[in-house]
Amino acid sequence: MKNITVTNDAQGLMLATLDMPDRPFNVFSEDMMADLAELIDSVNDAFAKGNAPTGLVITSGKGSFVAGADLGMIQDFGAMRFHASWQEMRDRYSYLGKLFRRLERLPVPVVAAVNGLALGGGLELAMACHGRVCADARHVQLGLPEILLGLLPGAGGTQRLPRYVGLESGTRMLLDGKPVSPAAALELGLVDRVAAPDQLIEQAKALALTLAPGALWDRPDFNMPAASPDPTDDEFARWACEQAGISAGELALYPAVSAIINCIKGGYGKDIDSACDVEWDVFVDLMSDPVSSNMVTTCFLAKTAATKQSLADLPTVEPVSSFALGEGLDLGERPFRRLSQLPPGEAQFILAAAGREPGVADLRVVSALECNTEGGTAEPVLRLVQPFEQSEVLELAASGSDEADARALAVLENSGKTIVLTRTENSVNGVLAKALRDASAGSGASPEQFFAQCAALGLDRLHSLTLDHPEGATGGVEPDKEAAYRLLLNLSLAVAEWLSNEPSVELTPGAKGVDALLAGVDLLAVYGVGFPKWTGGPLSCLTMFQRGELNCPGAAELLSRCAWRFKNEWGYHLQAV
Repeated sequence: MKNITVTNDAQGLMLATLDMPDRPFNVFSEDMMADLAELIDSVNDAFAKGNAPTGLVITSGKGSFVAGADLGMIQDFGAMRFHASWQEMRDRYSYLGKLFRRLERLPVPVVAAVNGLALGGGLELAMACHGRVCADARHVQLGLPEILLGLLPGAGGTQRLPRYVGLESGTRMLLDGKPVSPAAALELGLVDRVAAPDQLIEQAKALALTLAPGALWDRPDFNMPAASPDPTDDEFARWACEQAGISAGELALYPAVSAIINCIKGGYGKDIDSACDVEWDVFVDLMSDPVSSNMVTTCFLAKTAATKQSLADLPTVEPVSSFALGEGLDLGERPFRRLSQLPPGEAQFILAAAGREPGVADLRVVSALECNTEGGTAEPVLRLVQPFEQSEVLELAASGSDEADARALAVLENSGKTIVLTRTENSVNGVLAKALRDASAGSGASPEQFFAQCAALGLDRLHSLTLDHPEGATGGVEPDKEAAYRLLLNLSLAVAEWLSNEPSVELTPGAKGVDALLAGVDLLAVYGVGFPKWTGGPLSCLTMFQRGELNCPGAAELLSRCAWRFKNEWGYHLQAV
């Protein structure tokens, strides 16, 4: 096994250390799953021969436990809806969950020694073990963030979590996606012990020697505790959304919410095998919906790759150790980790607000909400939609110097945020802001009616950033859904037309960097003005209309204006219509 190392101690305990070579994190790839299957087979074979280990402890050789699924495998999952049958999708999607079920049914005690981040499939692995010991350290977090990517935990997570922590806490964690600390996990019952990091393996082995093998729910005397409210009640969905602060509008737009609720409703009262069958059926239906693929592609794959792609063509520069902020510029507390903030005359790198410190700044900070923002200038430009500390994704507009851009990007990397390097005269966020203002002016709708259209499809953040009408002042107006979808299409087309006419952009299929450019546009729109995540961004949204996944009166005529498709089943890929 190249991803799992096994050692045995004098007490007969087996220690399996997950440590993928040449990877910063452990993830569930096809190879890792094959190695885990081999590990399970080896324990079962030893048991059958009468020389089984006294227990199995699973830990990580990385600074984190397991971060989740492999990027390539996730991309494959998203593409399967275009060519695979429902059963083929179910067989593949359920493989990891079935593997965890085999682990859970091992005839020896199995303990997870969680030494770092255990997110998504990492926590699902830990929950499939018979016991869990967690390192008591600030960097350790446990959670199931799949909802944030339009997914559900599809390897037993929707079933095991409520069984460990109870219906209320389990429902909230599944629907808000927020991780918990080791102390909180212990209090919830998600882990059995916390230990000092240097005592983690010792404590995990000690627990393994005291545990009986098997999960609680596999014991003959196990009964699911009575739940309030009953998951089968008609009001359960409303209650579940209240636990996580999910609005009725979000419930309607994001199918993962209903999918997770249906997993809980359908599986909570069943035995674990039947419950997992419910989860896997629901997971296939969810992955057949384009929203899940949109969100995974933009909010995970594109977001993960953006900074690396931005660095790809830039030269290596000497590291910067200090920075200064020009007059009137506030980026919040400690904006750049590991860099010292000094007075302008002493710092190696100076950030300045628009129109300030001419000829001195190394990076200029401007608003991205107006078209014709500074770009292609003597210094690179940081285009912000919201305050720096609230921004997850940063737009760095390139200057005329690759070295200056590389220095700016190196400084911004210290923020821990995703960075998209752009070479366009305008920001996509400014384009969308102008398009919404134009649409409002020409809509013929009242301010309340126009806001209702925006809010119906998740454009309310763009509205609040762009127009003066007070957010929420709909006056009880029912949205015109046809007008709302037409607005969504027009905004998406405005971005496509901007790209087609942007002097610095050469839309040529197969050209170097063009697909990364498209991904960056959607990423900036989603994390900038808040283009609805369920669409994946304006170019992804346009693709949905082109595929017929979204529609509105007059769509065919409007779509005839666009000469391009911006995505295929695998992700961003420019091709002529």
